[in-house]
Amino acid sequence: MAIAILLLGLSNGMRFTIPLDVINPYEYFYGTERMHFQIINIFLGGAAVSFAAVAAGYMLMTFKDHPLVNIILTLVVMLIVSMISAVFLFGFDPLPGILLMLIIAALFMRADRRMVLGAFVLLFSLHVIVNGVMVVISGLNAPGDIIYSSIQEVNRLTSTFRSSDYFAIIGMNLEVFFTYQLSDWFMWIMGILPWTLLGIVLYRFNVAELFKYNGVLMISITLALIAGGLLIKMIEVISIGSYTAAEFAERFGSPLLGTGYFMLVFLIYNLLPEKLSKIFGAAGEKGLTVYVLSNVLMAAASYGIGFTLYGEVSIGNMIFIVIIIYAVLLVIMNALRHYNVKMLEELSAVTVINENIK
Repeated sequence: MAIAILLLGLSNGMRFTIPLDVINPYEYFYGTERMHFQIINIFLGGAAVSFAAVAAGYMLMTFKDHPLVNIILTLVVMLIVSMISAVFLFGFDPLPGILLMLIIAALFMRADRRMVLGAFVLLFSLHVIVNGVMVVISGLNAPGDIIYSSIQEVNRLTSTFRSSDYFAIIGMNLEVFFTYQLSDWFMWIMGILPWTLLGIVLYRFNVAELFKYNGVLMISITLALIAGGLLIKMIEVISIGSYTAAEFAERFGSPLLGTGYFMLVFLIYNLLPEKLSKIFGAAGEKGLTVYVLSNVLMAAASYGIGFTLYGEVSIGNMIFIVIIIYAVLLVIMNALRHYNVKMLEELSAVTVINENIK
């Protein structure tokens, strides 16, 4: 989970920089800035949410021996915290959607693994039809198949987030959350829930044992997922400004890439020395705290109530800032763990076992 939090933070960093959802980045950026965006978007755009969904599903199964009602109550508490964070800090926050789908996935924890696999296949098939075939057919050679930057919306978002009126920022976060998040609930079901169920499937089929006894095969699958995801993501770069290409790359390349990342991180983490893995484990154990604090610091850096970097700093520099923030929080979380300081995670109804959520 530590790496999932980092990737989500990096993904959020792009939206703490510019109103990414209302622009055509290929007409908005030029030169080096466009190249930086393309690189970051290929490797990170959309894949962070898929990675977090798979990791969350896998982590959920480590609590399988706890009462289901306690697990769901824990997730509800986390959902409430994440929604408060979205309203007061970051309206584009993907965490509420991940947690809501995780609550649904929790209902499959005690189900037969074939049933969970079947649910994943069914949802993935619907995803292919709705977000793949239908999107391509509707957008193929359509005269309106181009992403336009809404300059009026860009200026409205930028002026609000750069203002020192915090109540206006809260109002904008509410509008953004309802416009770009809750209204997209169907995409949560198609784009997040399947990968959460996949995390449960990987746990139920014991992916650790599969890596141990079928290492070459599993590494080949991991590399194929990453390579396939990157190739599909490249379609967006080749078809500059095409809405259909962007949607196809986002809906298909990102989940493949995110799943490949999970498999790769899982392999690397289990090969790391125990002392080094424990350092990152602290960020996983206190993942919700790290995530919320990173949003607090990013809001202070970007909004007019802080350093007003929104719309002024490049995406590359903002990514660097996110990494610095994560490194600082990683040190703080290790210190808090050393002194056994309780944080947001202790609001949970489930007793947290440190080894479960590294």
